[in-house]
Amino acid sequence: MSPLPVVMLLKLALGAFCCAVLLYNMPVNCLMVSAQGGALLFSSPLPHGAAFVTTYIHSVQLTPVVNEYRILQGGIWGWEERVRSQGAGLPFSAPEHGKFVMSPPWMVVQGGRRMEKRIAYRIGDDAFGRNTWQLPPLNPVEIYKHFPSKRVFIEASIKKFKDVPVKGFY
Repeated sequence: MSPLPVVMLLKLALGAFCCAVLLYNMPVNCLMVSAQGGALLFSSPLPHGAAFVTTYIHSVQLTPVVNEYRILQGGIWGWEERVRSQGAGLPFSAPEHGKFVMSPPWMVVQGGRRMEKRIAYRIGDDAFGRNTWQLPPLNPVEIYKHFPSKRVFIEASIKKFKDVPVKGFY
């Protein structure tokens, strides 16, 4: 074997090793959901700007509410909220730095530059809420069937890829 292929193989091996070390230590957005007592229910590294969608049936209006969040910069950004009725805690106008769009059958609130690190979230049950969660392109999970009437905390942060525990939905 001539020295040229050996040198190329060594360079390729060194490059692969460096990529593995870089990936292992790369900072990523992390989405975690924990129960009120602190038990970890879900955790995953996510690409910058990944969507997280919650859907529930409003307890007073009995209409669906869809909230789309984006996970970026280690935070949970309110991206878009879609409702089919107004009243009792539902949006009725555009937030500052946002817009309100009529798109029948939906009323859509977009933007607002609202970012949270942690959201307290109440999961309903078969009668109230019927909450679903989704990380597109995966299918929605009927979370109310797994954790009915529970209060959970949805958190975002930036961690090294190696430090993000991976625990999925059912």
